[in-house]
Order: sequence, then C-alpha cells, then structure tokens
Amino acid sequence: MVIKLLAAVLLGASILGGTWVWRRWEANPEGVIPLPYKLPALRERLVVDAPLLIVGDRMGARLALFKEEFSEALSKGLSKPLKIHSLARPFEGLHRTLRQLEAMPKWPRVVLYQGGSEEMHESKFFTREIPRIQRNFSDYADDRRQTAMMVWPPLSRLLYRPLVRVVLPAEPPEKSVVPKSDAEYQARLAIAFRLYEMELLRLVELARSRKSLLILTTVPVNIDVPPRRTCANAGSPAIAGEVAAVRELIRAQDYKAAYTRSQKLNAATLANAEVLYLHGQVARRSGQNAEALDNLRRAAAFDCVAWRATDVSNGVIRKVAREEGVMLFDFDRMVTADWGRNTTFYDTIYPQNLYYQRAVGHLATVLRRVLQL
Repeated sequence: MVIKLLAAVLLGASILGGTWVWRRWEANPEGVIPLPYKLPALRERLVVDAPLLIVGDRMGARLALFKEEFSEALSKGLSKPLKIHSLARPFEGLHRTLRQLEAMPKWPRVVLYQGGSEEMHESKFFTREIPRIQRNFSDYADDRRQTAMMVWPPLSRLLYRPLVRVVLPAEPPEKSVVPKSDAEYQARLAIAFRLYEMELLRLVELARSRKSLLILTTVPVNIDVPPRRTCANAGSPAIAGEVAAVRELIRAQDYKAAYTRSQKLNAATLANAEVLYLHGQVARRSGQNAEALDNLRRAAAFDCVAWRATDVSNGVIRKVAREEGVMLFDFDRMVTADWGRNTTFYDTIYPQNLYYQRAVGHLATVLRRVLQL
C-alpha cells in the first residue's frame, strides 16, 4: 500500500513537473535577452554594398545627410570614394535596428550607431508585466545563468518567467504612446533604460560575431529647451509659489536675489524638472556656468515626457562603450563644449550643421587611422 502511494505521489510530481516545463517551454521564446516584445521577421534579408553603415533613429538619419562630406574626408588619397549607406530613420528604436542587422548576412567593415532619442516612442511592454520583467532582468544579470544560456540558448525557455509579450507592428507608429499617469511613466522609464542597455549589449555582441567595427555615439541634448512637464509627485502648491517668486525676480532683473532663492528651492526639492531648469537659467545669468550646465542636464533627464535623448540615455551608451571596450564618439560632449559661447542647436533637437561637419571630419580621421586607409 505504501509503495503504491509513493508511486502515485512520484507520478503526480512527474506530471506536474512535466506540465510546468512544457508550459514554460511553449511560453518563452529562445534568446539570452528576456525581451518583453515580439517583432515580425523581415520579409527579405538586407544586403548593404558599402564599407560603412549608419544605423539609428532620427539622429542617425540627420547624420546621414552629411555622408558625402564623410565619404570625401574618409577617402582622401584613394582612387575612388568609399560608399556610406544608411538604414537610420525616424522612430527607429534600437529593437528595430537590431532586427535589420540580425537579418543581414554580411556586415560592412564599420557600423556607426547614432540613436537613443526615440526609445520610448513605442510601447514595447505591458505595464502590468513589469514585476515579471524585473525578475527576468535579474536572472539575466546573474553571470552564471547568463553564461549557461549563452552555451545552450534553449535553456532560456526554462529559466525566464513567462510574459504576455507586446506584439509590435511591422512598422513603427507615427504617434508615440503616452502613459496614463506620471507614476506609470516613471515605472516604465526605469524598465526602458534597462532594456535599452541590454539591446546595446546585443548590438556589441552581434558586431563582434560579424567581425565588424562598431562605433557608438552619444546624442547632443539641447539643454536650453525647457522640460515639457514636471512629474506630479515632484511638485506642490508651495513649490509652485516659490517658482513664481523666482520668475518675478528674474523679470525685475534681480539675478542675485533670484539665484539665492532658486538655489534654496532647488536644495529643498527632488527631481523637479521645472525647478532644476529655472535654477540652471538663473545660475547661467549669474555666471555660474558649471552649476547651470549640471542643473539643465538634470532638468532634461527629469522631464516627465520622453521626447528626446537625455544625459541618462547618453550615460547608458557611455557605460556600454566603456565596459565592453567599444569605440565611442561623444558627440554630445563635442557640442556641449561650445555651450554658452555659440548657438549650438539648429532647433530643439538637431545641432547646427557645423557640428555635424566637425563630427564627420573627426570620425573620418579616426577611421582612416584604425582602418589604415
């Protein structure tokens, strides 16, 4: 009787265990990165007949407008100019760039990535799935598990928790998705940056496997443009009253008093984009340029609308380049070096043309040396 009971228990456990394994295996796609979305496969493989490829979003598309100058500087002394091809386009998040690159049978010698300004344009995961996404991200960060999945990728189907994944369309939408609340926006932003970092690591991995030179670039941020909205949990009627008082002092051109008052207000608030921007402007008018620059960068980062690149997204790019030993062109720092001394931006998003000309000239000089042209 005891033997039969034990056999029944073991059989039940085997059935439950087998069911658990089968459900996970069916629910999870194979892949080291726990992606919370699905993208349809490209209909055909891409062939790029050029030694240099520019990829990215609207910022990469803008850079590609200067590919003739880039090619000319890169081809000095050569019998014919080197071709430069671009796949960059507006609304092209890194997840879509990766889909194109993964479908490319042969990579060019150099891939230049200029993106990161539209990563939250699409809704790539469900807010309700964030707890499971976070647990999967923790599993991904475990070196032992990550190594095991790299050795045998199908293991990912068992290790990660099943998700309800967003099924993305073949083409990105023209209008961006707006979260229902500021709290939801902040929760999604944290996940979006972590996902962006993992996608950048995937880009590095792909470039190495295809023996292509990858160049990561930061995105210039126009810190003179005010944030579009301050998150609700960072404001209050008392803060609004102090902001109004500082603005009144600015109108009266009493910058000394405005600086003192805005400095105190800034120290008493946390992550308030409007206060940070206001204090940055006052500090600039008071001759405190380093303090102004720091606060204006933070104001852009704490904007409650994700409509551009920030120092946070650039920080992710710098981190991946540093830790992975990838070539980095810090376009943002090149432009920021002229802040306060020159009109650095053409509009709210794009730097003046002269900075793109400087950028392609600098990149051409470096590449000629690296590629021994």
